[in-house]
Amino acid sequence: MLKSVFLLGIVLSLVVFTPIAFGQDLQKAALLENITIIYDQSVSKSVFASVTLETVNNNAILIPDTLLDKLSSHDDIRFVVFTNMGECVMGVSSDEQCIMIKFNLETIKGDGGIKTVQTNAKAVGDELISDLNNMLNLNAKFHSTWVEGGGSTDVASMSEFNTVGSGTASATYTMPKQETDILFSNLTELILTQEIKNSGGFYEVARQLASQPGSTISVIITQDEERPLFLFKVSNEYKDRADNISVINPLGFFDISELERSELFEDYFVPLNSVVRVIISPENPTQVDTIKSNVITKLTSVEDVSKAGWFFSSTSYDMIDARFLFGEATSVSTDKLVMELGPRDTQNENDFFSVQDIRVGDQNPNEQYIILAVIVAAAIGAALFYLKGYKRNH
Repeated sequence: MLKSVFLLGIVLSLVVFTPIAFGQDLQKAALLENITIIYDQSVSKSVFASVTLETVNNNAILIPDTLLDKLSSHDDIRFVVFTNMGECVMGVSSDEQCIMIKFNLETIKGDGGIKTVQTNAKAVGDELISDLNNMLNLNAKFHSTWVEGGGSTDVASMSEFNTVGSGTASATYTMPKQETDILFSNLTELILTQEIKNSGGFYEVARQLASQPGSTISVIITQDEERPLFLFKVSNEYKDRADNISVINPLGFFDISELERSELFEDYFVPLNSVVRVIISPENPTQVDTIKSNVITKLTSVEDVSKAGWFFSSTSYDMIDARFLFGEATSVSTDKLVMELGPRDTQNENDFFSVQDIRVGDQNPNEQYIILAVIVAAAIGAALFYLKGYKRNH
């Protein structure tokens, strides 16, 4: 059960990057593409890789208006997810795939108890499951209602869906598991526009990842006060691959020498719409010693994101969180994203880097001393704010 919760946290965790309102010069596109690589040396010893396409425009990821209207009529729904991960909740086998409708526990419970939760969650789930099955060409049947409390703080639960201290209830529907490569072909035909599929970029990396043994696929609809957020995600776990993190090669798990952005962005200046995120949870105190790209030290103007480079959201000795932004570049070679890590001396230091030397491999020696900035990690609201103006098509 711990494993399934751990993996579900990875599947559901968002990869959105906190965009800054730069003014008229920073344009908008309705799609965000993200790659996330999590090196979890501290708990699972595994590396988790995922590729996510996300949008608030249901003309990009095709979600029927009728389904969205039903979802919006229930304020207690937090999100809906389809995944072929297996073991999505207790009692579901590894040979099954799930559609889960997840509720805020307090609101779905009302003044009642556990029986009220089960009754109400199943009633709402039964109202929605036909629409979800039709959208995804599935035939999932009711399995159970699963109730859980909040409070998880491990790296795998880095999900804006699971607020610490809050409880949830999931109406779970299951069917026999399908292979990810087959699902990828079927689902992309059903819910991704031809324009996205023809534009390459991270979509092609997702296709490659879906062909790997053990990969999983997810379709997620989150609820928000203004409008929902839609995600299409492919993930994989590489077991026992986080033993040695002295050299981090984020794209080494994909059979590519160069990562290209989607051609959807070629006529726009949208430097925040393509992000490679690397999260490292080391077993021992660790720091970044060397990178091969520029370091972005602040995000306060258009100029800050015009040049490709890494921005560090967390430089804690027990959690490194870095995001690569493309700036005006349309691609990056795999070797440019390589990092070298080393041990961190935590004596007489606070939790985060203050002023640390990161060697930048391909820059002038006079430019090798970089001060890293620390900011709060991204949240769902940031992506929704950045994409505001893209509304559902009625």
